[in-house]
Amino acid sequence: MQIERREKKRSIAVQLMVAALLFALIPMSMSVLLFQNIKKVIVDNYSISVEQSVEAVAENINYTLRDIEDLSNSLMINHELMDAMKNKNLQAYAQGLNSYYISSFTVDGIYTITDCGYTSAGAELIGGASIFPVDVLANTSGETIWFPTMEQRVKILSGSVSKDYFSMGRKIIDVNSLKELGYILIRVDQWVIQEVCSGLNEEGSDIIVCDANGDIITHSNGDYTPLSERFIDNKSSKTILGNSNTGSLEYKVDEKEYVAVYSSCNNDKWRIIKTIPKDLLYRQINSIQANVYRIGSIVLGVMAIIAFIYSRKITNPIIRMMEQMKKVEQGNLDVRVDIEVHNELDDLGDSFNQMVSRLNDLVEEVVTVEKQKNEMELEVLHAQINPHFLYNTLNTIRWMAKIKGEDSISSAVLALVKLLRVSISLGKSMITIEEEIEYVQNYLLIQKLRFNQTFTMEYSIDDELKEVNIPKLILQPIVENALIHGIDEVSEEDRDVLDIRIFTVDKGDSFELIIEDNGPGMDSHTIENIFRGEKDINKFSTVGLNNVNQRIKMYFGEAYGLDILSTVGIGTKVIICLPKHSADEVVETIEVVETIDV
Repeated sequence: MQIERREKKRSIAVQLMVAALLFALIPMSMSVLLFQNIKKVIVDNYSISVEQSVEAVAENINYTLRDIEDLSNSLMINHELMDAMKNKNLQAYAQGLNSYYISSFTVDGIYTITDCGYTSAGAELIGGASIFPVDVLANTSGETIWFPTMEQRVKILSGSVSKDYFSMGRKIIDVNSLKELGYILIRVDQWVIQEVCSGLNEEGSDIIVCDANGDIITHSNGDYTPLSERFIDNKSSKTILGNSNTGSLEYKVDEKEYVAVYSSCNNDKWRIIKTIPKDLLYRQINSIQANVYRIGSIVLGVMAIIAFIYSRKITNPIIRMMEQMKKVEQGNLDVRVDIEVHNELDDLGDSFNQMVSRLNDLVEEVVTVEKQKNEMELEVLHAQINPHFLYNTLNTIRWMAKIKGEDSISSAVLALVKLLRVSISLGKSMITIEEEIEYVQNYLLIQKLRFNQTFTMEYSIDDELKEVNIPKLILQPIVENALIHGIDEVSEEDRDVLDIRIFTVDKGDSFELIIEDNGPGMDSHTIENIFRGEKDINKFSTVGLNNVNQRIKMYFGEAYGLDILSTVGIGTKVIICLPKHSADEVVETIEVVETIDV
């Protein structure tokens, strides 16, 4: 009987030990998968975050390069400089070239080859005209050509130093006769681009800017080895150079894993790339993973020993502890465990108590921090300027002008007050068509002070649609564009009276709000730019029209929005498709014709 009882006890201990081992191994196995998923999430989140930063830096590079291109454009439209070149007045030409160099903070030197010979302003390059890429520029038609970074010797006092320059070159073309006058080369120190990219630098990362052929413009470590020959494998380099969009990829070099985030700039002629080893991204999680495995192994051994020797003694305290843990799981953070078995469970109980106590403190801390955050946000709101102050001030100015008999000033200020009142709208994003028409009328009243020109406005709005709610400020940008495009950009001798008509067309469950003018019209290229949100060279506010289109779609869906019909020399019709929320009853249309003589 005793033997059977001893074997039974031994069996329970073994079973408890095996169970403990199994329960410990299962979470450790799951942790392996968990850490792998966490690493993938880290890479994904890092790539998304850095993509935004790389896009921002690419845009800043575009601004810098655009300034350099604008400098070359300005040189070619400077009549005095071009006349000095044509007349071979070397002194005047050199002085003019030097003034452009002094006015720029980014270029190191401007170099030209013309009938005046080789002329330079800024850094004096050893080699002079011999290093001018005439053979490349001779096959161009005046467009800008960007050359990769190369080392150049620059004269300094009686000696010389080496500097790394990238260059922009183009033909000099007379804008009047379109005659080719020579070549211009603008050299820029690569640190200019490196400085723009400095915000992307972090420990262990490499920042590379290269052209579409993989030739390096700048590198954070000063390495100008072409992209196809360096640490990125051939397939990855082709992916980056062949893709003008922002993206990321993972690759291996000598069994070491990297992440590369890239984007395009300089009109897709350049690529900006940030690379970083995955080990740096995983540094913290690898440390946590090692500690988890280390602690798990220790706990596994301890549990096996305790299960084998103190099975019964341990079971009861564990049960009591589990009961307290369940209370914590249910949200009770005031529970504590009291275990005195003189082994690791005492420490486990103390750790549990400290954890619950710390968790309780953290909850209170979060509540306190959120309260302080809300108070700070409220203070910021209180500190904001109240737009009603401007509204009331304009009202005061209007009455002062009216008292002094300045009726035109009073009318203009009153119109501006009404415009401001609609803009404020007490937080409303929707107003009636009737209110929107009133807003346009007030806007046109102000435009009397700007356009010394007669123009007519005609309104034809169905009565049943006047109370329909629409997004505010969707007519004014279109009318403004009609005035700018039809009056401001037309010469005095070619200018006719501009007629603008706003009317509605019932479409059943929807209606069309149409703005039609007899202005100069637009070509198809300008209309395409409108819906891409790009600004045209004719100053047509396409961004405003695109904003109106996007807002309508945001409120009512893709079935609604703007459509533009225009013929050059005849006029433009902007059709706004909107849902109809008022009654379907047809009422008599009121024709309102307003002629404005300035």
